[in-house]
Amino acid sequence: QAALAASRVSSLVASAAMWAAVRLLPRSALARARPGPTRTPIFGSVDALVARTAARSCAAAPNPAVATGAASQTDRARTEGEKSATRGVTAGTYWKLSKGKLTLWVSISALPGYMLALPACVEPMTLAALATGTFLTSASAQTMNQMYELDRDGLMHRTMHRPLPSGVMTMEEARNFAVASGTVGLGILSLGCNPLTAAVSATTMATYAAMYTPMKVLSPYNTHVGAISGALPTLLGFTAAMGTGLAGSPWALHAAWLFSMQVLWQMPHFYALAWIHRADYLRGGYKMFPLTDTTGLATAAMSKPYLVALCAMPVAASAAGLASWMLPVGAAVPSYLWWRALRRFEENPNIATCRRFFLGSLSYLLATLALFTGYARVDREQEEDSASGKQIVPVEPAWRVSLGARLSELCPHEKMRGDLFGLMRDGCPFDSGKGGAAA
Repeated sequence: QAALAASRVSSLVASAAMWAAVRLLPRSALARARPGPTRTPIFGSVDALVARTAARSCAAAPNPAVATGAASQTDRARTEGEKSATRGVTAGTYWKLSKGKLTLWVSISALPGYMLALPACVEPMTLAALATGTFLTSASAQTMNQMYELDRDGLMHRTMHRPLPSGVMTMEEARNFAVASGTVGLGILSLGCNPLTAAVSATTMATYAAMYTPMKVLSPYNTHVGAISGALPTLLGFTAAMGTGLAGSPWALHAAWLFSMQVLWQMPHFYALAWIHRADYLRGGYKMFPLTDTTGLATAAMSKPYLVALCAMPVAASAAGLASWMLPVGAAVPSYLWWRALRRFEENPNIATCRRFFLGSLSYLLATLALFTGYARVDREQEEDSASGKQIVPVEPAWRVSLGARLSELCPHEKMRGDLFGLMRDGCPFDSGKGGAAA
């Protein structure tokens, strides 16, 4: 009960800190975030470097020359926003303010842990609370990020039409939305799941909005901090299913594997994104490693070690007993496709090949999350008669055991196992009838 009380207190404190931070953000943080020609000496003449980078990379900017000044671009975007603001703020405006697509990915990454670690059948209300609460808290963090970067977003072509820099939405409206969505999201996670899940989500919000966002203009290592913040949602599903019992459960290593995988994945993912839009990021005064890479070779070289580690992780998971050996077999396809995209970018670095490498990262993540949900398991000793002693029995989620009983006749892995006279004991993740047990 002491751990439960501590989790509830930490959740409430984090919620109060978020409210206070948002209230103070426009007066202090925005003043520090406002860029100027004297705030980016590390790049020398930013305008000149942006022009050179845009010319070499064929960046998306319609006019790479920035001699007209960033202020005129911001004013032009604000004027267009004021015209469109007469139509009123719509649901689509809040979707953009929340970075809806990114927030949806965050919500998806929280689901595998719950589907694996739940003690019995899926509880629809808990699952809905997990997905909804994660979405709302992520939307709050993304809104705070845009509030902090308001002026810098107004300098960049890819962000100047967002609700705040374009003038479609006021700072007060954004602040109210950040407070409301964050508070409601944390409340849903605390009541619909448990206080520990809300505390993990609050930590994610704090590291993203208060650490990663300001660090983007201070150090190129901001990507490393952002990778940790972006991987924390993978733990939400495990805590929603097990609460404070996760640390001592057999699923703790699975949570660590999933968290580590997503940390490693985000590095090449964001390196590719930064290289594609490096001219824009320079215009905004950000600091990232790929921004000074004019050829693309350095970005490819930085990404390669992470892909090697990601290719090895499914094998390591199966060797450690965290999953069936079908995990590395299934992961071989998305790993190969992403590696091939990296090789093509390395051999012919340009915007098109880098974009395919970036999109390949999304396909890889979605496939890996699905495969790990399908193949992860724990091994548990089970007593037999005196002659046989003990045997290791794979324990799988109850929903997978139930589903396997219905789909085993249609499963190609089970058919292959039968064709090979039963030699493939781990042929199918849904094979609960040959020694598997429900969690």
